[in-house]
Amino acid sequence: MANAQLCPCKVFAHRIGTEQSEDILVYEETDSTAFVDITSTKDSKYITINSNSLSSSEIRVLDASFVPGTHRLELSLIEPRQPGLEYYVDHHNNDFYILTNADGSTNFKLVKTPDIATSRANWKDVITMKPTEKIEDVDLFQNHVVIYGRQDGLPIILCHDVNSQETHQVPLPMDFCVTTPGSNLEFDTDTFRFSITSPFMHESTYEYDMTQRKLKPIRVQPIRRFNKEKYICSQIHVTSHDNKSIPVTLIHQKGLKKNGRNPVLMRSYGAYGVTTDPEFRIEHFPLLERGWVIALAHVRGGSELGRDWYEDGKLDKKINSFKDFISVAKYMVDNKISSRELMAAMGTSAGGLLVGGMAHMAPDLFKALVLRVPFVDPLSSMLNPDLPLTQVEYPEWGNPLEDVKAYDTILHYAPYDNVVMNEHGPSIYATAGMKDQRVMYWQPLKFMARLRDVFGQRQEKNKRAFLLKVDLDRGHFGGHNEQDTRLSETAEQVTFLITQVQTS
Repeated sequence: MANAQLCPCKVFAHRIGTEQSEDILVYEETDSTAFVDITSTKDSKYITINSNSLSSSEIRVLDASFVPGTHRLELSLIEPRQPGLEYYVDHHNNDFYILTNADGSTNFKLVKTPDIATSRANWKDVITMKPTEKIEDVDLFQNHVVIYGRQDGLPIILCHDVNSQETHQVPLPMDFCVTTPGSNLEFDTDTFRFSITSPFMHESTYEYDMTQRKLKPIRVQPIRRFNKEKYICSQIHVTSHDNKSIPVTLIHQKGLKKNGRNPVLMRSYGAYGVTTDPEFRIEHFPLLERGWVIALAHVRGGSELGRDWYEDGKLDKKINSFKDFISVAKYMVDNKISSRELMAAMGTSAGGLLVGGMAHMAPDLFKALVLRVPFVDPLSSMLNPDLPLTQVEYPEWGNPLEDVKAYDTILHYAPYDNVVMNEHGPSIYATAGMKDQRVMYWQPLKFMARLRDVFGQRQEKNKRAFLLKVDLDRGHFGGHNEQDTRLSETAEQVTFLITQVQTS
């Protein structure tokens, strides 16, 4: 059950065959900044009730054999909520395995503790990570623990033998890719499956034998009528305003000439610790075939280089995300990969905030911007605690209702509050969804209305376009008939980029 802000906050136990009115309230969360969800441990011995915010965790476990009305309800708290402490729980034999950032493990570590002594004092390290590594997910099996993570920004999979305590790295078929755990519902097995996508390959499935240490392709899906040998994916590093080295993944045709004539599409997200991955994106192909360079800027605010990378791009340090993005764009121009007349950028949601900021922070660097359901009015949103996600997201953006510094910081970068007249600037294509509860439809509407109001007829003189598409049936992640809608929207956005950049 959700509260007034649409955050799940109550957990009920229902006995099959009884009326809903007989359901038992198992747990109620009173902290408005926390989400509640329910899972079961891999061995099916416990139900976990997880209450997580953006910066803390509190987990209770319930014996999975519990039946409402016949058993006494007994919830066990793993560890009380503490500011900054995050942890996630699974169970194996007589131990809980816990993924946590405790004890300064900003990139997380795996610990275990007896299921009869769960307090933090009993947690024992199993796997720890180096400063340039991080753990993103864990999967338990009878004889092994599988760790999904990153090393220097690239994906890694580790396999830990719970009997021998040895850990080895699973060989991946390629470096620049995205790995996703498979369902792997079977607990007592020596094999597991995972999927891989890359800029030049559809999602493909692989199976790994943890005992024999052998990787086997199960379903590999090449792209039809596409010669991937003509293209290359590589990584460079760009120095930002404060001498931080920003990784940038480049995707383009082989034999790239640094003559300033290559159109570039920059992409990034840069918030919530979400990484900007070199995944398969259908909208890239019409551009790549026309000689474009796709530049994935791994700016601060994401967690490509670990938790510190994320922390250095949030709250009062959020400006680093924008400056990193600008530094990468300037690098493209200064090193003759492209020119100011051939630069474009695309961002979605919080990535739309990042890219939307370019309209006032670096208007002369870009010819066109595509903003998908963009979070372009963050100040108004964070000033309204009744919106679904506002209170939950105070740890990410700050609370401008109570903190003057947070107010001034958001005001400084918010695209809506910084629309200014300039002779040169990008054309903008924005989208909105009337059923979007994450980024309310009025955010892109207000932003585009202010752009049109400020620039008036000047946009025609400067050949700039301000286009807005509102989908009446769309939420944040899509609407009905989503696949057809996505292909149609993608075609429109690619057409916009080509006409504004390549044929201008």
